[in-house]
Amino acid sequence: MSNQNNITFQVLIEEDKVAGDFTAYVPALRLGAQGETLEEVRKNVTDLISMELESRSRKGQTQLPDDNTAFMESLEIPIPVVF
Repeated sequence: MSNQNNITFQVLIEEDKVAGDFTAYVPALRLGAQGETLEEVRKNVTDLISMELESRSRKGQTQLPDDNTAFMESLEIPIPVVF
């Protein structure tokens, strides 16, 4: 029986309609992943997070990063209108 805990990270996933793929970004770890489908990008970012946490553990970095520091915001930027 595995002694496994779960951790939740905020992940920003964006679709690039021009490139036809998806990009995921994990602010708490400053990591990004790419995938051709939504399912693939979710798997890739999950694998990347797991690898990062394993690497930190091997280095003795046992404190988990604080995930509550990211937020989304809309900024209204004035731009000159040129016709």
